[in-house]
Amino acid sequence: MAKVNTATFNDFVKNAQVLWRRGYDRVPLRAKELYDVTFKQVKTSDYSALDGFTFAKEVAEGDDFSQETPTQGYSKTMTKYRVARMAIITYEMRLYDRYREMNKKLQDLGEAVSQRMELDLTHRLTFGTATTYTNQDGRSVTISTGDTLSLFNTAHTVNGSSTTFRNRVANNPIFSRSGLEAAELLFATQMIDHAGNKNVVMPDTVVSTDDPSTVNTILEFLNSTASPTVSNSGVTNVYKGKYRHIVLPYLATTATGARDSAKEKYWMLASVAHTDAVCEVSENPHLVAPSPKSNAEDFDNDDWKFKASASYGIEIVDPRWIVLSLGDLTA
Repeated sequence: MAKVNTATFNDFVKNAQVLWRRGYDRVPLRAKELYDVTFKQVKTSDYSALDGFTFAKEVAEGDDFSQETPTQGYSKTMTKYRVARMAIITYEMRLYDRYREMNKKLQDLGEAVSQRMELDLTHRLTFGTATTYTNQDGRSVTISTGDTLSLFNTAHTVNGSSTTFRNRVANNPIFSRSGLEAAELLFATQMIDHAGNKNVVMPDTVVSTDDPSTVNTILEFLNSTASPTVSNSGVTNVYKGKYRHIVLPYLATTATGARDSAKEKYWMLASVAHTDAVCEVSENPHLVAPSPKSNAEDFDNDDWKFKASASYGIEIVDPRWIVLSLGDLTA
């Protein structure tokens, strides 16, 4: 390829789009799998929890059907925000054929957008024992659920009953059979609707950090033919294929994305089929390339500016689809 100049600009931009997409795709949005993702071009959206009908009633001959009004739950308002990054391709980089450096910049630009979205989606869980956290831009983010409590709490309330429920595993066990069964027990005994009746939610997914010990233990449980906790190879592993496993690389991180060893044993049991985590996207992650002699080319130094951005909002109204263990054995 000849030097990148005005004549070869179009070819370079085509290549830039490929390089940006490659960088964007290189960061898988794993946390996105836990969310109900929609595309809507509005600044704010209101979300409300609404329970369905409970049990049908007997109907005597000639009687009208009984009517039931579903119980209104709590509400939350989602507000979108924008994330963006810019890369500068200098005149000298183009003049002296520094393609490796230019390619690296554009790939990093693609990664920056997807990494930030993954970080934000994950941190709703990372800081889920609090009602707010300060993100890497210094902005205070409210992450309470509809009942104004933290996502993971021992005394969640419902709108039509004084009964409370918990979605934190007692004593925060590390991932093990006993720990998993304690999490399953919360789904079986704690989840209630807004009228205080039992809410049947079947978990389908185990979520964890990328801590190798935790990940490998989960893989043993979910993939072993025989029970991984006993020496008798004839004992059936009841967990084989029961759950899928999602590993979140940014789950055990600080607000800036640095490793946080205090969170490395976090794991969760979730019903993704019943998720109430919502991500609304108004601007899909994309690259904007300059054009020669446009206002995207710096008049003072001939730099070319490439930028990538996305706009989205995140909200979790109802916590009844997920439970957490910190894995630190604290009471």
